[in-house]
Amino acid sequence: MHLKPTEIRELLGTLGKKPNKSLGQHFLIDPSVIHAMIRRADLLPKDVVLEVGPGLGVLTNALLDTGANVIAIEQDRSFALMLGSTLHDRKVSIIHGNAVEVDWVTTVGNGRWKFIANLPYAVTSLMLRKALYHPNPPTQMLVLIQKEVGERIQGAGRKVRGVKPSLLSLMVALASSSSRIIRKVPPRCFYPSPRVDSVVFEIIPLSQQERIERWGIDPEEVMKVAKQGFAHPRKLLISNLSVGASHAMLSKQEIENILVDIGANPKSRPEDLSLDQWVELAKRLV
Repeated sequence: MHLKPTEIRELLGTLGKKPNKSLGQHFLIDPSVIHAMIRRADLLPKDVVLEVGPGLGVLTNALLDTGANVIAIEQDRSFALMLGSTLHDRKVSIIHGNAVEVDWVTTVGNGRWKFIANLPYAVTSLMLRKALYHPNPPTQMLVLIQKEVGERIQGAGRKVRGVKPSLLSLMVALASSSSRIIRKVPPRCFYPSPRVDSVVFEIIPLSQQERIERWGIDPEEVMKVAKQGFAHPRKLLISNLSVGASHAMLSKQEIENILVDIGANPKSRPEDLSLDQWVELAKRLV
């Protein structure tokens, strides 16, 4: 199933709706992108998939066609009611609510699951965090996100020209075995067209135990230090770390010594540290 712009306008008209930009409603109209996502997901019957923002159900239907069980969280009440009506005889559970607020632990349960979605840009970071740091992380995450965001995440832990680490890229790198851009998706693949390019992005999460074994520390502890370090990105890292945290009792000289010890310039800004340096820094400060 795929919808052309004229069909989307007609369907929205029957619902008395227009695309809601505040909810990030850019509907996917290029079937090749959907097919690429389905191929990459390699779903089997009885697989459980969590989808956020199903909208008019184009990706939802493609997921269901694989035989997977789909749990779809939709904030727009009109869309949730429509999907509940049109898909009532299929293996899908439609949850009307804000995915930021919905309890994913109860929703997904303790079994294996995958996270596949065309994510609204405004909640990308929150959605990735809820999936990655779920007590029972998905085995695969396959999402449509803004191209610039995908490039930043992919560049974490690597020396990629023009790409500097961010809180989001650190968060993903600490909790996954791999993250990569699978396919670029230009604005014309959506209706209405967004002003930016998108990408299909894949993340393979690590289990909570695997993360601790890999880094020698719980990534959540690293993120606590990183949040403090990025509190004011334009300030020197040493200044950010000297206030407002449990390690703030350390003097600037002591923090400077730690930075030197992990191979960082004492005058580094938060974005200058590598992934490994953030881990080593956290081990000394937590």
